[in-house]
Parts: sequence; C-alpha cells; structure tokens
Amino acid sequence: MRIINILFVLSVVLLFSCNNDSKESSHTANKGDKTLMQLNKLVKKSENNQELLLERAKYYQKIGKLDSAIVDMNNLIKLDSTKADYYHLLADMYMKNAKSMFAIKTMKRLLAIYPDRIQSLLKLSELYFIVMKYDNSINTANKVLYYSPNHPEAYFMLGENFKEREEFDRAKNSFLTAVENNPEHVDAWIELGVLSEHANDKNAETYYKNAISIDSSYNSLHYLAYYYQKEEQFDKAINIYRQMCLKKPSNPTSFLNMGLIYFKLDSMAKAHDNFNIMVNLDKGNPRAYYFRGLTLYATGNDKDAKRDFELALQLSPGYKEAEKMLEKLN
Repeated sequence: MRIINILFVLSVVLLFSCNNDSKESSHTANKGDKTLMQLNKLVKKSENNQELLLERAKYYQKIGKLDSAIVDMNNLIKLDSTKADYYHLLADMYMKNAKSMFAIKTMKRLLAIYPDRIQSLLKLSELYFIVMKYDNSINTANKVLYYSPNHPEAYFMLGENFKEREEFDRAKNSFLTAVENNPEHVDAWIELGVLSEHANDKNAETYYKNAISIDSSYNSLHYLAYYYQKEEQFDKAINIYRQMCLKKPSNPTSFLNMGLIYFKLDSMAKAHDNFNIMVNLDKGNPRAYYFRGLTLYATGNDKDAKRDFELALQLSPGYKEAEKMLEKLN
C-alpha cells in the first residue's frame, strides 16, 4: 500500500463549490451520455438491483460525478449493510470528493459490524494517516496487530506514522519488522532507504537494491538513481536513469536529472540534449527552459539563452533564478 503518493493531494484540498450534481437527479444527469442513459433506464426498471446500482455508481465515479456515485453507494448499503466492499468503495469516493471525515465515519460503520476485519482496520488507519491524525492511525494499526500479530501492513502503517512524527528510530524498527514478516514489501524497503539516507547510513543503497530486486519499476529505480546522484556516483546514476527512460520515455524527470549531472560534469552538449528533450516532453515546465538556458549561456549562446530565460519567466512570473540570469544578459 502506497500512502505517501496521495497524502499531499488529499490532506490539503478544501472544496468550496456549488456542485450542480447534487441538485439534479441521477435520472436527468448527463443526458448526452448514452452509457449513463442506459444505466438509468435499467435502474429505473429495477431500483433494488444491487449489481445495476453498483455499476452505475462506478460509472458516476469514472466520469467525475462523485455526489451521484455517493448517493448510489449509500443506497446500496441500505439494501445490504453486510457487504464490506460497499463501505470501502464509498470511503474512496468520499476521499476523492474531499470529504475525509465522511470516509472515516463510513469505515467506522463497517467496523461496528466487523470489528476484527483486518483490511478494514488497515484502511481506517490509512485514512487517519492521510488526515494527519497520527495517534488514531497508530491505535488502529495496533488493533490489527492485536488480531493478527506480525501483520506486515500494520507495521508499515506504524512506520509511516512514526516517520511523520519524526520518531525515526521507531519508524525504522517498524519498517524492519514489516520486511521481516514480508521480505517482498517493496514500499517498506524504500522507506528504509529513505530513513537511512536521512541518517547518512550507507545501508540506503542496499535497501533500495532490495526493493529493485523485487520490483524494478520506474518508481523503485528512481530512488536508487537519485541516491547515486546525490552521492556523486554519476556513472551509476546515469545508467539507471537510462533504464528509466526506456521504461517511461515520456517522463521528463530522468532527462532533467541526467541533464543536471552532465551540467555538473561540464558536459554542456549532453546536458543541453537532455534539457531539450525535457522541453519537448513538458513544454509548460519553466525549469526545462531555465536549465536549457543555462547550457546555452555556458556555451556563449546568449541570444537563445535569453529567450529561454524569458520563456521560463512567462511560465512562472517571479522565477528569481531566471530573473537573475536575464539581469546578467541585459
């Protein structure tokens, strides 16, 4: 379970909007949507058909009509309050709709029925973590361990909470226990690497390699490549970034980091090539133009460098680094 990737999205969203979806019935919404029209007809003929209601709720979620999806899911729970999957899906919808407290209440309703359901306790712990109620998240993870001692996901959740509370020794111990109980827990290996870097512990490299040995995905590779970059083991970093480019050729991050390495090595032609690729992949990114401009400036191409710095400022007014370079050129 990867929690960190959604923490910053969900914990800072404040939604103050008048959603027309809440004012219209599910039978009149999106009249031009043939799929929805067909689902509405079927549901109207059989209003208590759980399969149809569930299908429509998922479709509402797919097209972004979360209020209508939530109505259908609540109706499903009224029809059958024993199906745990309904509560989990409803909680996800509430989270996507920036209604975290409703999501938590939904999971509490489920746990009132199934107090020892491990996956539901873990989900509640995760929700508490997302809204930064770390004590509640820890207490819920400990309930999992009461029912299922040595559960790796419970220890992972404890580690995440201790890490956010900057209790790094306790976090490390929790992640170590997670991998002891599940040696293939990729996220726990990565977190151990992150904590080791924070403590200037050279074991970080081993932890990242352990993660890659299980899952050589773009994300796992990134941690090791960036570690090598920070340690100035540039050949190793570039080798991994090239692997990442093959996995995700449209992702500009690897090209950015290779460009920065080549720039530091004073290999301006290679740096320029990588920043240029980044510009073409992400034309709205001011950093791409800024860094390409630096390579042009370093090689005496002031005219094109100035143009790139100006483009960076257009995309990000107040970009101080770009402003300083323009002052040098004017």
